[in-house]
Amino acid sequence: MALADFVLKARVNMALIRDPRVGSLDVGVKVVDGNITLTGDVDDEGECRAAAEVARGVDGVKSVANEITCGIGKSADTAELITQRLLEKLDDEWNNLPEQNALAQADYLRWALWLIFKFRLPADVAETVGDGAANPENTAVEQAISQVAGYVGAPKALVALQMLELADHIHSTPQLDAPEISNAPLVSTPEVEGIQTTPLAKA
Repeated sequence: MALADFVLKARVNMALIRDPRVGSLDVGVKVVDGNITLTGDVDDEGECRAAAEVARGVDGVKSVANEITCGIGKSADTAELITQRLLEKLDDEWNNLPEQNALAQADYLRWALWLIFKFRLPADVAETVGDGAANPENTAVEQAISQVAGYVGAPKALVALQMLELADHIHSTPQLDAPEISNAPLVSTPEVEGIQTTPLAKA
């Protein structure tokens, strides 16, 4: 994936995560030369339209092809399936980092922990879990933290501690938005196809 397309994909993913109308785990984003293709399956037409609207509103998007299906997999949603979508989303974004340097990995870690902290199972799915069964949200979070810890080569407990610190910050600053992956596009040149890169990590 070209660097400019990676930056654009990150922006679209962030915009989808921020919009409460869209279940970001249900929507896949592909980018080729600034042209966006949305895939996946969402619950209804409204969510499908909202995802396309959000993507079109991101600076740098040339076109949006909406290939999202609506409601096909709705009845099949289980805690395990939704957890798998979370893990796949974390895996996809890690594998698409254009640089595996420390700054890019740190930005990925901030984004991933924000996504994990915000992860919730729909009420109707959570209700299907029997009494005495392990809490599926806690299980999903544990799996996601383990996966991310493996990527960045850090002890799981330290990654969990970082997420708790993020949670405290979110509670004290409720208007806090999703973090952006700002250091991933670090390259030897200061500008890529009109997208200004960040030479230093944010304070």
